[in-house]
Amino acid sequence: MKKKILVIEQHFYPEVAATGQLLLDLCEDLVKAGYQVKVITGNPTEIYQYHNHKKINVPRKEIYKGIEIVRLKNTTLSKYSMTGRVINYITFHFSIFFHIIFSQKADLVLVLSNPPFIAFHGLILKLFKNCKVIYNVQDLFPDLAVELGKLKNKPFIIVLKVLSRYIIRKMDKVVTVGEFMEKKIKEEILNDTDNHHVMTIHNWADGKKIKVIEENDEDNYLRKEWGLENKFVVLYSGNIGYLHEFDTIISAAENIQNKGYNDIVFVFIGEGIKKEYIKKKAEERGLNNILFFPYQPREKLTYSLGIANVSLVTLEKGFEGMVVPSKIYGILASGRPVIAIVGGESEITEIIRKGKCGEVVQIGDYQRLAEAIINYYHNRKRCREEGLSGRRYFDENFERKISTRKYINLFEELLN
Repeated sequence: MKKKILVIEQHFYPEVAATGQLLLDLCEDLVKAGYQVKVITGNPTEIYQYHNHKKINVPRKEIYKGIEIVRLKNTTLSKYSMTGRVINYITFHFSIFFHIIFSQKADLVLVLSNPPFIAFHGLILKLFKNCKVIYNVQDLFPDLAVELGKLKNKPFIIVLKVLSRYIIRKMDKVVTVGEFMEKKIKEEILNDTDNHHVMTIHNWADGKKIKVIEENDEDNYLRKEWGLENKFVVLYSGNIGYLHEFDTIISAAENIQNKGYNDIVFVFIGEGIKKEYIKKKAEERGLNNILFFPYQPREKLTYSLGIANVSLVTLEKGFEGMVVPSKIYGILASGRPVIAIVGGESEITEIIRKGKCGEVVQIGDYQRLAEAIINYYHNRKRCREEGLSGRRYFDENFERKISTRKYINLFEELLN
């Protein structure tokens, strides 16, 4: 008889959220490994039909690639509004609770950290249905909300941290997405650096679907479609949200424009709460070298990531060890060098150094960022070499089958 895996996560196929896309990969590979997989997820909050940018309806229940998907009823307010996001969280929690009470017993439950404290439902199943439970920490709560300034009430923060510690201690296994996060949990939450209860499995990209293509216009139809022929493209692709720093990029774009590099353009692909802020700043400064395009479907990632000559990753200061931007793996897979704009040491800086695939720039040092971009502009051979070095490092460490195999091994260990 097939072992039953239950996955609980608010965002899943066909959502564009990175966690939903990663989970789809994992669930597909679990099905191929012989598991029966069910995903409890929420109403899609925002789905892009990539040519007309409209919402689409999805069924409440479906079987997709062998995965049973159950979409619960919850509010679908814009996730780019903090109020809307919180209301969506609350209604999703209620929907999960009433669903799992009457659901069949699973052998193992995988629960993610989004929305906050969704892991409590995993503990309920562990207590009342005797399931093994794995807690996958994609971002660290409440630390993230405190650093963002969204939580300021100290007694309330203390309560939330106690609850977070309780959840982590009670899980059968806790999986983080980076060593910095693992270290932070062991040192600051568990006060136990030798704890084997917490481990790291990195997020990934699918190297079979994201291929390395030449930067020239003939190899990439999107360059022509988006009017990027003969341009040197600096790409930011992904969520344009709270956790990412953009003022350094805007100032670097201004610096480069003022120096007369009219064929260097900054391209943003994606959506997020800070998108309008960037547009406003670019307009105020008279920048015509910043362009925006919508999210692209996964099957186009080879081409959307491939428009870049160099790609950017950012992380606001203070969030090291709380989150790892998943976009780094797609960039490495695409064979492009990466410039990280960061406030401190993190998984991103480690990857760039070990992979010999880019540059690290401190937040605020826009002149250094502009200089790094111009250096790549004048040295296309270096662009190519560092991009391919990143791809080799990706193939050895972050290819999909490497990480999903680690999850499957962990499931087998707990179930046997």
